[in-house]
Amino acid sequence: MSQTKLNWQKIYLDHSPKLLGICRRYIADLPTAEDIVQDSFITAMQKNYQLKDEKAVFGWLKKIVVNNALQVIRKTTKDTFITTETSEIPDIYTEMNTAAFDEKKNILAYDFTQEELLKSIDNLAPHHKSVFNLYYLENYSHAEISGILEIPVNTSKSHLMRAKKSVQNYLLTHFVNKESSKNKTAQLLIFLGFGGLLWAQTFQSKFSDFTVSPSQNFEIPSDIMVNNITFSSAHHHWKQKAIIACAFFIIIVGSIFFFNPKKNWGAINHSDSQNLNLTEKIADNHQSNIKNKNAVKKSLESNQTEEKSDKKFSIDLSKEKQPNKTKNLVSSKIINKKDSAKTTAHKVIVVKKIIQRDTIYIER
Repeated sequence: MSQTKLNWQKIYLDHSPKLLGICRRYIADLPTAEDIVQDSFITAMQKNYQLKDEKAVFGWLKKIVVNNALQVIRKTTKDTFITTETSEIPDIYTEMNTAAFDEKKNILAYDFTQEELLKSIDNLAPHHKSVFNLYYLENYSHAEISGILEIPVNTSKSHLMRAKKSVQNYLLTHFVNKESSKNKTAQLLIFLGFGGLLWAQTFQSKFSDFTVSPSQNFEIPSDIMVNNITFSSAHHHWKQKAIIACAFFIIIVGSIFFFNPKKNWGAINHSDSQNLNLTEKIADNHQSNIKNKNAVKKSLESNQTEEKSDKKFSIDLSKEKQPNKTKNLVSSKIINKKDSAKTTAHKVIVVKKIIQRDTIYIER
């Protein structure tokens, strides 16, 4: 954000001629119109905080000038915006006949100068002039005019219809003669039934560059404080664009997952399940390896204990001296023990487990 102090003297020199031309369409008295323009600049300086963009200063000043001109008209004409009309609701039959008359003898088929058209506007009553300018030259709708002038919509339509009729009669009476030239484009539009568009097109084209040079300089009152105005910088605009771009990217990615969720999430879940199964298999193999190692260890320990017990038993028998019968009995027991040892030697304890595609055989 950057702070800028507007040069109001330069703005007045640049825009006051065109703004005075706009005000002149509403106010016939030129000194009064010039006072309105200068008052509008003072109002703009006092409310400069309302200006959001330096490039929109002319449009902002134009609205202030038009509003101030309408306030002057309302003060001078008092209640003529409503009370002078015999009927607030326009007669549909009369309006249709007037439209048909305009299509056959549309006065705007002739070429008129800017000065002639301005005189026809000056001839209008103040309340008719306000509606005519707002509708055809400012492009306001009847609903918007109703809000600005605080009149019903039908009253706005009635004022516009009577203003058109008055302008047409004034131009026909004062400026049309046998030598008047006609506009071929306008005649074609009338023939095709687009005569109503001629009003806005003709007046807007004639007054688009209408300017009046002010007769007095603009002096800024000493009691008015001119403050700096904060405008959005280029960096701020780029930041906004970056945020908008990120938002669009998120929306696009979200729409992809939204319109095809099964395929994407299915693939993710499948890969996750494969990884989970693989980890489970690795864990099972690790546990089985531990169990097999423990089993082998236990079997080896049991065999060692049996061998030790046999050795101790044979040693004890050799040390003892007993009668022949006991010797025979002992010898027979030893033989039986040996036979049983021989038979047990044929027994094989096999622990078979595929661990990393290997088979472990353990014999005793």
